[in-house]
Amino acid sequence: MVGGLLRLSLAVSAVLVLAAGAVELGLRAAGAKPREAGEQSDVVPDGWTGFRLRPGVSGQEAFVTNDLGMHAPRSYSPARSPGTLRVAVLGSSVVYGLGARFADTIPGVAERELQAAGHHAEVLNFGTHSFTIVNLSALLQAYVHQLQPDVVVVVVDLQVGLPLWPAVRPAAASPEEGIEKLGWREALLKRGSGRSALLTLLDDPRAARRWIRRATGLPLKARPRPTPRRQGATRMPPPVPTAPAVAGGPTASSPEEIRAYEKRRERELAAPLAAMSAFSAERSITLYFVTPYGPYFDLDDDELERMSVHHLLEEAARVHGSERAAVGAEVELITRVVRRVAAQGSAHVIDMLESSRGSSLRSSPDFANDGVHLSPAGNAALGKLIAARIVRDLDRRSRDED
Repeated sequence: MVGGLLRLSLAVSAVLVLAAGAVELGLRAAGAKPREAGEQSDVVPDGWTGFRLRPGVSGQEAFVTNDLGMHAPRSYSPARSPGTLRVAVLGSSVVYGLGARFADTIPGVAERELQAAGHHAEVLNFGTHSFTIVNLSALLQAYVHQLQPDVVVVVVDLQVGLPLWPAVRPAAASPEEGIEKLGWREALLKRGSGRSALLTLLDDPRAARRWIRRATGLPLKARPRPTPRRQGATRMPPPVPTAPAVAGGPTASSPEEIRAYEKRRERELAAPLAAMSAFSAERSITLYFVTPYGPYFDLDDDELERMSVHHLLEEAARVHGSERAAVGAEVELITRVVRRVAAQGSAHVIDMLESSRGSSLRSSPDFANDGVHLSPAGNAALGKLIAARIVRDLDRRSRDED
């Protein structure tokens, strides 16, 4: 009996395999294809900073990361070599260097200039897309200091200067929160759908329903994409309602409302800046803040329209009455807070406000077309400025010690 059942199961399995093969060939003949493999995200979740660059990315230089998740062509040991000046540069994609060769990023230029000045220097690129000062403060206190930098440079551009605080979550929340978790059957189906049109159809039948609806005219309603099963996912807070549009365009808030907005913005920005300053002082790290550098005060309408700042100015534009007024006011606010925090602590400021006032997209080669990121010339200008300031302060300190 056992032998008979075994032969029967083998026969049934063979029939199912042949049937599946026939269906697979039919689907391929009809134009169906296996699902294309999705690209890996360039970030990974992190329990301290929220997210970080995915480590170990190879390929094109513009996307490469080392084993520590830094945009760099090589790794770095946690302990710096004797006699080495180690500088860590923190910031957003401006520091990362979008589309730039390693040597043409701000950290790359600063390293070359420091070496030319006679220092055995390493400049580490901790630029991370979409980071704000909250992320950078966590990054410094959780990771950067473990690499024993002598100097930390924080480039506070418009994005970095707009703190985004994480939602308050239960204490049990983990770094994996919000990541889709699949059972073994679902995982096998997902993996197999990259090789089989039939498994692709079984994983997501919406394409077949659309084809049947077009071919037969049957009133099959479109089905929504299946909601992935997530572990530990939390409900996102409802969007903050925006003020209704006013006929004739927005108008500026009252002076009292503007002052209240600016006081709140200053408190939110000063807190993580002060935390970085205090932490660096405790660790005997020399800290520099670089204030925003960009063509923010001399803009025509076309230039303002193509600048990638609109998502950063939504609230400020409502308060100040227009994006044109808001962008300059935000740069001045960020600079004012950076100066005050540095003066109250032991941090230093590389102040770019006056350079920004004298710059425009029409006259300066330092900026990309989006008005936020720097061109290779801008990276070189800022990298040289940072290196020159570090060298000057090192020389002054050496003279004082003598």
